[in-house]
Amino acid sequence: MKRFLPLLLLALACPGPATDTTWDPAFDATSVGWLLSTFSPDGDVRYAVGGTPDAGVVYSDVTGDWAPVDTGLATPLLNWVFGFGPDDLWVVGNAGTIVHHDGASWATVDSGTTEDLWGIWGSGPTDLWAVGGSGFDDAIATLLHYDGAAWTSMELPELARPNVHALFKVWGSGPDDVFIVGQRGTLLRWNGSTLTEELVGTSEDLISVWGTGPDRVAVVGGRSNGIVVTWNGTEWHRESVSPLPGLNGVWMGDPDVIHAVGVDFVTATLDFETLAWTEDDITLPSGGRKAFHAVFGDAAGRLTTVGGNFASAGTTGTYEGIAYERELDD
Repeated sequence: MKRFLPLLLLALACPGPATDTTWDPAFDATSVGWLLSTFSPDGDVRYAVGGTPDAGVVYSDVTGDWAPVDTGLATPLLNWVFGFGPDDLWVVGNAGTIVHHDGASWATVDSGTTEDLWGIWGSGPTDLWAVGGSGFDDAIATLLHYDGAAWTSMELPELARPNVHALFKVWGSGPDDVFIVGQRGTLLRWNGSTLTEELVGTSEDLISVWGTGPDRVAVVGGRSNGIVVTWNGTEWHRESVSPLPGLNGVWMGDPDVIHAVGVDFVTATLDFETLAWTEDDITLPSGGRKAFHAVFGDAAGRLTTVGGNFASAGTTGTYEGIAYERELDD
């Protein structure tokens, strides 16, 4: 055993190359429309969805380069993508749109609602959740569940806060531990039989949620200043991360690290326990104010973030996307 000690010491003294955390464009998404979500079921292929209000798009890098996917469908804007493999992929979008890909073809699925759908997540092929609502006064905060056969509407509990007209994202550590976030600080939890409201100390919009287990959950939001809320299995902790602006997307792969993205090209890495953050520098491109909307890390060790010119599209009449990537931290 002793003869291997020098080799072990040499290996410890000579670590592998450091992770390159420089963000680079994943592809030129300027003309594809907004990109609102990115996801990889296995690390082999990534997907991104978005488009314009009238025309949804799906992109993938299945060929090694990002390219549009011909779904054969005409849909409005697509807002989120999630799945369990390349033969079981789900996408939700405006006007109650739900699309499923079985590996061979794409098909729309009846959602039973015309509300915009913003997020989708599931613990398995027969247990999925979708959330939505436009946020306007005439909209309905919408929660749908899929049991493998059909989507059905779930009744919300009476909320402590008034005028909640949108739920934005959903994530869970399992079928009996699901977190749903939404407008005006709304946070709901499903324990397998009951849906309850959790008060987490903010009335700011909570936009996205992700985690690594039942005691490691991160929620981000805020419109002017960024808000981060964490659940450690015992209690909620809320922190304003000013001067970071509003945060739209969050992803966790390491239980101690939170990756968040948001307005004005912000990408940040936060420590789960302290919420101390380091802003990952990306040079803001020319062509108007832009924001990231989602971030995802995959099994191939890539961190991908996507977004668009959400604030300026109404005045410019153009819908521009952005897509960046970097190596995932060791």
